[in-house]
Order: sequence, then structure tokens, then C-alpha cells
Amino acid sequence: MSPLPPSLDLDALRSYVLGLECGSFALAAQRLCRSTSAVSAQLKKLEQQCGTNLVMKQGRHLVPTASGERLLGYAKRLLALNDEAVLALKGELLQGEIRLGVQEDFGESLLPAVLGPLCRQHPALRMTTRIDRNGALVQGIREGTLDMALAWQPQGEREDLSLIKVVQLAWIAHPEPDLPLQQFP
Repeated sequence: MSPLPPSLDLDALRSYVLGLECGSFALAAQRLCRSTSAVSAQLKKLEQQCGTNLVMKQGRHLVPTASGERLLGYAKRLLALNDEAVLALKGELLQGEIRLGVQEDFGESLLPAVLGPLCRQHPALRMTTRIDRNGALVQGIREGTLDMALAWQPQGEREDLSLIKVVQLAWIAHPEPDLPLQQFP
């Protein structure tokens, strides 16, 4: 019978992922409420478990090796599954349906990045998304066919809606536009 492969330490994986995401293992140690030397020891342990170097020095920073990059994707998935299992056992999974409305501007760019992890972490949650124009989304909120909407709303028209957050609108453009800019009042 062949020996079982070694199990990866989830705490060490969390330190590894957070260290790379923060750009510093010292910052990761602070966020994890551990000493820098404890995080370094976890990194060394993880490299021993994997049988390869996971990071290399580049200037003053540690960056992942090719093996480290490969592990990073697996580590994130393992940690997400671990966190989901812990939440499920604690009974903290969200259930039911959320009806969300967004404008087309955000449908393709924003939704997958936000809703994907949310739905994976809360599999009993059903998300219904409606992509529509601003007026139809506001009407959906007023009629109760939408629970939330990401919409443009003039300042004076919000009295009958529950506002979650106001975000300042900003226009951005390339510094050297092809067409001359026009001034608007």
C-alpha cells in the first residue's frame, strides 16, 4: 500500500495567500495577529509539505515561484471551501432569494466578480438579477419586484426609497483624447 500524500496545513496556506495578496508577509502577520517569525515558520512548513520553494526574493519583496503560483489557485479554493464548511456548520449560511437590479454598464463587469463568491459561499441563496434601464430599476424597487438596485438617482428623487450608499460619480478619460473635449454647463 502506498503512503498517503501529506496534508497541506490550512493555517499555513492562509498565511501564504494573505502574504501574497498583501504584498508582504509582515503585513499578513499583522492581519493574522501573529508574529512575522510565526508566519515565516508556516511558510517554511508549507514549502516542506510541497517539496519545493514557493517564493523567491525579488528586490525587497517575496514573489511566488512557478510552483508557488500554481499552489496559489489551489490554496484560494481550499480556503474558500474550508470557510464555507465552517459557516455551514455554524448555520450562518444565507438562505432565500435576493432580487437584484443593475444597469447594463455593471452587468458584465461587476456581477460575476461580486455574485460568484457570494453564491459559492452561500449555496442556499438564490440570486435573481435583472439588467435594465435606470427608470425601470427604480420602479422595480418601488413596486417590490426588486430587493436592491444599483441605479443612478438624482438627489431629490430618493425620499421614498431606502438608500444603502451614495457613491460619487466620476468621469474618466484618456489623457490624450482623439476628439476635442467640449464644455458643458
